[in-house]
Amino acid sequence: MHPLSTRPRRLAAGAAALAVVAGGLSACGAASGSGGGTTEDGATVVRYQSYAGAVDPLQLADALGELEGIELERLGDVTGGPQSLQAVASNQTDISANAFYGAIAQLVASGAPLKAVVPSYGSNEVSNQKLAVLEESDITDAEDFIGKKIAVNTLGANAEAVLDTWFDQEGLTEEEQDQITLVPLPPLNTPEALAKGQVDGAILGFLGYELLAQQYDVRTVVDDTEVVGGPYAGGGLAMREEFIDANPDVTRELVEGVTAAIEFIETSSKQEVFDVYFPYLEEQGLADYISAIETNFPGTLGLDPNPVIGEEDVSRWVDWLTSRGDIDAEDLDVSDVYTNDFNPNA
Repeated sequence: MHPLSTRPRRLAAGAAALAVVAGGLSACGAASGSGGGTTEDGATVVRYQSYAGAVDPLQLADALGELEGIELERLGDVTGGPQSLQAVASNQTDISANAFYGAIAQLVASGAPLKAVVPSYGSNEVSNQKLAVLEESDITDAEDFIGKKIAVNTLGANAEAVLDTWFDQEGLTEEEQDQITLVPLPPLNTPEALAKGQVDGAILGFLGYELLAQQYDVRTVVDDTEVVGGPYAGGGLAMREEFIDANPDVTRELVEGVTAAIEFIETSSKQEVFDVYFPYLEEQGLADYISAIETNFPGTLGLDPNPVIGEEDVSRWVDWLTSRGDIDAEDLDVSDVYTNDFNPNA
């Protein structure tokens, strides 16, 4: 990866939130490792949050019957990985939704006892993050974004890391990059913000880009695989170490279930996935998610069918965090950020 310059900017909001979580854990002591407890018939309750309108590999694992002895308890939706990690770190949930490896690394470096346990999303030629602008925009390269605003789904996550890396690769100085403002916006609100000129560009995943393209003529300035190289795994599901230690069998079943779901997604047609997933969503009272998924699911999570967390998946973002002054790589062992101990593909 291209050497990154040091600039403690834009991540401030996300870093502060993560620091509050880490500090809160230190101040309050360890939360119960048992998580959501057990049901009357002895099933372990695992609390989680999901992303609206996306194929969730944890839910699909349940739909496939891979989570025997586990009862999932959904506690709403999240808009970004940092928010999901905060919920896990503060014992509101037991397993995160998709979380950027860099955000997990920053929390671990701050003292939060978390570990990534399985990849859950990546980027390939079909499914990736695109930096999009309206077709009529005069923006064509990185320099054109100086003084402009770019929408991202959340600060301190994959989108920001890719942008920083791209700006460095394109030779923008620290001063020039400080003139570019990142605006956190839910993907559903991004099309209107672009149309009204509230932002000049947006980093969007497959679903967000499809929603934008349905409403406006748009074009891609760059995508994350061009910046980072691809395909690559951007993040995964994380759990508290105390939950893992207290529930190793449950952890193994969760990880094995998710890997089975990912293999099913990556080796099956979209219709085969829908035939299993949609009846499950209807049973869970989430039928209103089906239309968006059916229209916009790319048929892949951007992952290898047999995903394993690689050291480079994490270390590339540790370098990014260090360059910004958010952590010191010398104080963090990359192996502390993740574990493949429960992954049958490892």
